[in-house]
Amino acid sequence: MPKKTPAQRFHDLFKLWTAGATEGERASGEKKAYEWLAKNGKKESDISELVAQAFADDLAANPPPPPPDPRIDESVRFDRERHSPANLVEAIVKMYVTMTEHVRVIFTLCICFTHVYTRFRIAPRVALESRRAGAGKSTALEVGRSLAFRPNEEGIGTGAALEDHFLGDPCSLFLDETEHGDAADIKRVKRIWNNGHKAGPGSKISKVVAGKKRIISLHAPVFLAGVKRGIGRLLMEQQQTRTLRLEMRKYTEETKPPRDHNIEEEVDHEAFRSVYSLLCGWAEKAKLNPNPLMPAGVIARDADNFRGLLAIADDCGGEWPRRAREALVVLLEQREAERPGVVLLWHGLEIFKTLELERIKTSVFDAELRKLDMPGMDWRRYRGPGGDEIEHVITPGERAELLREFDIETKVMKPAGGGKTFRGLERSWFETALRKEGAAAAPRLRLIPSPQGETA
Repeated sequence: MPKKTPAQRFHDLFKLWTAGATEGERASGEKKAYEWLAKNGKKESDISELVAQAFADDLAANPPPPPPDPRIDESVRFDRERHSPANLVEAIVKMYVTMTEHVRVIFTLCICFTHVYTRFRIAPRVALESRRAGAGKSTALEVGRSLAFRPNEEGIGTGAALEDHFLGDPCSLFLDETEHGDAADIKRVKRIWNNGHKAGPGSKISKVVAGKKRIISLHAPVFLAGVKRGIGRLLMEQQQTRTLRLEMRKYTEETKPPRDHNIEEEVDHEAFRSVYSLLCGWAEKAKLNPNPLMPAGVIARDADNFRGLLAIADDCGGEWPRRAREALVVLLEQREAERPGVVLLWHGLEIFKTLELERIKTSVFDAELRKLDMPGMDWRRYRGPGGDEIEHVITPGERAELLREFDIETKVMKPAGGGKTFRGLERSWFETALRKEGAAAAPRLRLIPSPQGETA
């Protein structure tokens, strides 16, 4: 039983004083009430305030039950033999949004994850992005919001309002075009993005609510939609390691979804309500493996981000274990291909090998880089680290910025055989950086057998 507050203890004496069964009880209550007031430095004029505080403390200790979720259809019952949460969600996603196979699989599992994320230490962030507007990102966000567990109602709000959403934890957060907010709000969005990725003390912040300090946890799944340029500006390298970046493209006449209109105009509310109800029923019964089998080579933060999604896929069974692992491998390979810094390491190493040098002058390196004809990147048509800038010849400053990610900085040095000093780069630095990246042989990620014995 929770310990009573001072106001509640006084209220017990006050009730005995004013409503005791006998005159003796009332007299005893009055005496003890006045003794309490004197002992605690209070006066008779403080009694009404103490009684009001006692009522507030009673409510805080025994809050009313939350109102029933209006999205739940009580007539719908989850049946493991008949229902697969991932199949149900994917069917609705297909109706409203056009996505590639691997994007749809990951997005589907991420929506399911909002219902069970409290069982996992890591809540990966999801960024729906496209190079241009009109690819269906906002529609996908609204589909997700309609099926996710306790999403925020607004597409974007002030940083303070977004933090308030976490007061009723657990929850999920959906954000659209956040990069247009002011600096203070973007700073708070980044704090949610960073701190809420991992459960624990680091996810908690203090916040004053109704004049009282509250400790809230920002740990929850977060979904963000925006054009690639805006997301690239919002999310630095550190935030992107917490993020599953899902690229969407504008659909064509052949690839448009069955309902290619604004989701708010005409929605099958009954279908959304039924699927949401089944997701809630599944979440109550699902027994998820906290350490599902990972594709070979997937470790560290990538494994943390994928763990919950693979656990859900394995629980759903059927083709989902294979599809999930294939989709995640595709995502990782695309991400690595989009990291110009890693490509620069390989191309730089090729320059050293071709010129048979251990050390090279910076100006020579840059000139050779612009002449390279190798797959992965044309440095005469560089589009910036996010791939969304106007094509241009990479500048020495941009090259230096990419290498700096791997702690490679030009230094004053002499040629390997001696001679006049120059500012340059050393071959061993590139080899060391590639080893640290686990890219010594540039392998493709290899799939491993799924728990069901299929190739995953």
